Amino acid sequence: MTIDSASSAGRPEQPAVSTDIRCPMKVLTRAFMHDPYPMLTALRDTGPAAVAEVNGLRMWLVTRYHDVRRVLADPTFSKDIVQHRKRVMRQCVLHPERIAKMPLASRRSLLDRDGADHKRLRALLSGQFSPARVAQYRPRIEQIADELLDRLPVGEPVDLVNQFARPLVTTFISEVFGVPEGERDGFPVWENDMLTAPSKAGIEEATRKLHELALRLIEIKRREPGDDVFTLLLRKHDEDGVLDHDELASTYLVLLVGGSEPTSAIGNGLLHLLSNPGQLAAVRADPSRYAACVDEILRYESPFRMLAPRLAERAVELDGVTIPAGELVMASVAAANRDPVRFADPERFDVTRDARGHLGFGHGPHRCLGSELGRLETTIALRALVERFPGSRLAVPPDQVRWRPGMFMRRLDSLPAVLG
Repeated sequence: MTIDSASSAGRPEQPAVSTDIRCPMKVLTRAFMHDPYPMLTALRDTGPAAVAEVNGLRMWLVTRYHDVRRVLADPTFSKDIVQHRKRVMRQCVLHPERIAKMPLASRRSLLDRDGADHKRLRALLSGQFSPARVAQYRPRIEQIADELLDRLPVGEPVDLVNQFARPLVTTFISEVFGVPEGERDGFPVWENDMLTAPSKAGIEEATRKLHELALRLIEIKRREPGDDVFTLLLRKHDEDGVLDHDELASTYLVLLVGGSEPTSAIGNGLLHLLSNPGQLAAVRADPSRYAACVDEILRYESPFRMLAPRLAERAVELDGVTIPAGELVMASVAAANRDPVRFADPERFDVTRDARGHLGFGHGPHRCLGSELGRLETTIALRALVERFPGSRLAVPPDQVRWRPGMFMRRLDSLPAVLG
């Protein structure tokens, strides 16, 4: 990714947009992967928007809290890039060879739709994530967490991402969605690679495998229906015709990807709790703080650096800078969640903070449908581990933990710790 800032100073008119934009600032470096916040802070302080090249496309990066909320809530910023792909290819492409090619049929879920189609697809799932349904999941999540902790070694290094957070989330969502045991090993790897693989080829292969899995699961659920979300959706397709085949497969795919996301929050949360003994002690002294602690984790270390781009269907002005119609806009929730205009002393991790209003789950009509379930999984996982092993510590200094590559996600590759 390369970036050219677009400050509001001296910009009363629409800025010129060229396919030969200057991009002097290289940000997809090891330093940015390890700590993106200095760069995001500089962009936020410079102006309301920055022109960026991301994976071969020109995008406008928005970083200020109130602007990010506006972009996420404004229906004139379209999520359906597939519908507008010809316009995007004509106007926004800088380096076509860098653009990862995704099967179009895999991008017809509620995540990539707008208006009535988005509402229709979201309504099919809303009951599965209601407060009452989420509350019913608590005993099973607690059981899975306890069983995993029973198997972890004490007094020697253990990877809390790959031996605790990921298997907890994978086991739970596989049961809820109806993924057979024989199909559970692949999708956590493909989901991770689709979002954070270091190469275009890796992203494309992972996406293809996930889409093939979704198609395979449709046939598995048709042969072996169960009391699960995927069977319910299949019936909505087969019997009610509420969604077509591409929408069904895309919904399976996006549920597997979105359902895996608490892995990031659990890993990031454990990193910062184990790195800050005083904060950990404050939570353990008052267990009612665990839920609020999750909000601070999602604010301070948002699993998404950036959300997937939207298309500006008309010209939009942000504090004096005009984003022309037809441009791609990318909202940085990581930058917004550390905006000092919204959160005092935002660079400090503070579990006593009222972090409500953070954008870790997004905002507007596309706000994460499973936010309360993700919050519950993260809360249970954090509490189960630190209460069982109160003397736990990181096995490496915090600045030596490994982060996954990629522009959009803030995800640990591993988290070595010693339980005690």
